[in-house]
Amino acid sequence: MPTVDDHVVAAALELDAAERNRVGVPLFSSRPAGLTERDAWGIAAERDRLRADRSEIHTGYKLGWTSEPMRRALGIARPNYGALWAYMHLEDGVLEGGRLIHPKAEPEIAFLADSVLGGAAITADDIARAGRWAVALEIVDPRWDTWAFDWLDNTADGSSAAAYVLGPFHHTSTRPELFHLTMSSGGVSREGTGAAAMGSPAEAVAYLVRQLHERGEVLEPGLVVLTGGLTAPIDLGPDVTLHVSSPELGSCALRCL
Repeated sequence: MPTVDDHVVAAALELDAAERNRVGVPLFSSRPAGLTERDAWGIAAERDRLRADRSEIHTGYKLGWTSEPMRRALGIARPNYGALWAYMHLEDGVLEGGRLIHPKAEPEIAFLADSVLGGAAITADDIARAGRWAVALEIVDPRWDTWAFDWLDNTADGSSAAAYVLGPFHHTSTRPELFHLTMSSGGVSREGTGAAAMGSPAEAVAYLVRQLHERGEVLEPGLVVLTGGLTAPIDLGPDVTLHVSSPELGSCALRCL
């Protein structure tokens, strides 16, 4: 097993403590040593190793920055991804107050793999035939003391993965880019389509599989993929309730205590 640089281990421990203690830390990119892409991915991997060492169960992946307009607006060049873990899955759709630092929620399309998916040449059409789809709410919660992070910080932080809610998964003949969903909270309502995620949620999953292939990995059956936010996020706090519904895929909800 390759050795991990001491500064990468130290950074992963710092972010792990920030998550567990619910206290954001200064951006790595703003510190004198800065942050490289190699180290950002290394920190994310080391944090996942820490979770695995605590016997946490890996449940899938979440993609970030899959919306091209959002990337352009924020000066981000490409998507990234982070791991999902069982403790992040809110099976009852309830987020307890004080669990996170400064969370926001965004509506997404989720994919559930029915078989092993891998390889550098996998396509969106391959993905569309290889699994089921659901609506989802992703809760992102940067472990930084600010939301003014960049791609490197976000990558080191596992793409801000914090919690998620899933609706029921479905096989469907509808093309994934045509999925339509509405997120509502109080008097706020936002709509989006699957096309906002890299042109299709299936392309977003294919992108992830190709990225995993470069690391010698595959997407295992039973793993969930959150394919990226389809609208602007909503801030979360006590007594906030969110609903996401789709005529093709059903619905899910989040209630904040």
